[in-house]
Amino acid sequence: MELQITEDQKRAFADDGIVKLPDLINSKLLRELNECFDWSIAHPGPIASGKTDGENISFVDNGNPDAKPMYDDLILRVGFGGIAAQLWNSKYVGYFAEEIFWKKGKADPTFWHQDTAYQPWSGEHWCNLWIPLVSMSAEQSIQVIRKSHKGIQYDGTTFNPKNPTQSLWGAAAGFPRLPDISAESAADPDSWDIVSFDVVPGDVIVFHPHCLHRGGGTDTTLPERRNMVFRFFGDNAYYSDHLPKTKGMYDLKPIPTAAGGYLEDGDPYRPAYSIRAN
Repeated sequence: MELQITEDQKRAFADDGIVKLPDLINSKLLRELNECFDWSIAHPGPIASGKTDGENISFVDNGNPDAKPMYDDLILRVGFGGIAAQLWNSKYVGYFAEEIFWKKGKADPTFWHQDTAYQPWSGEHWCNLWIPLVSMSAEQSIQVIRKSHKGIQYDGTTFNPKNPTQSLWGAAAGFPRLPDISAESAADPDSWDIVSFDVVPGDVIVFHPHCLHRGGGTDTTLPERRNMVFRFFGDNAYYSDHLPKTKGMYDLKPIPTAAGGYLEDGDPYRPAYSIRAN
């Protein structure tokens, strides 16, 4: 993949937590990504959520162990790790996992959240490569609160449709409850600085996983929404002990390292199961 990241793009990611890289992916790679996407839909992993049949679909899969050989091979071949290395000026880039999003018919937007409310991550060198497989408007694609990657760690959401800001951890973590960004921005469009982009297949949006973000929904203007995410980490990426040890919706297990033992608070993030991507 032959793309030279510009200084403006580096600054946008560092300052805002999000940047658009237009025309990054060629038609051959797009075909392969669609084939991988279809395979993932046909072979859901153990933590997949949502159905894959019917008129209205909202399906998510994340880190499917059966898909790991396929996606590891893809990442080693296509050069996404080199893009992350340029954005961060990082010598090391590791690949975490894939995430698959498929919506069809009438599906609501994903609730606002930060990935760091669910994963033990800290540091500047994290990114989600968000890849659209269909064209989407700015409202339908990924939306991010500008500069929120430098801000507060909010509690996670339980993704309860009746209560979009219902706290995941509550008193066990003591994080501030998520604000109702959807309601507040509907009442006052200037209340939150929301960044989003029109996208077409071939574009890539890169954002920091600590950013407050949400994905759009589907309706008659976008009857099917297909996108995938690849997550990477670099030199300044660390294991963080900020999440509770209590069992619940997310049971966080110790993470083994390649050198033996387990990651501890402040350690460089180098899990034994992750591959180097650059």
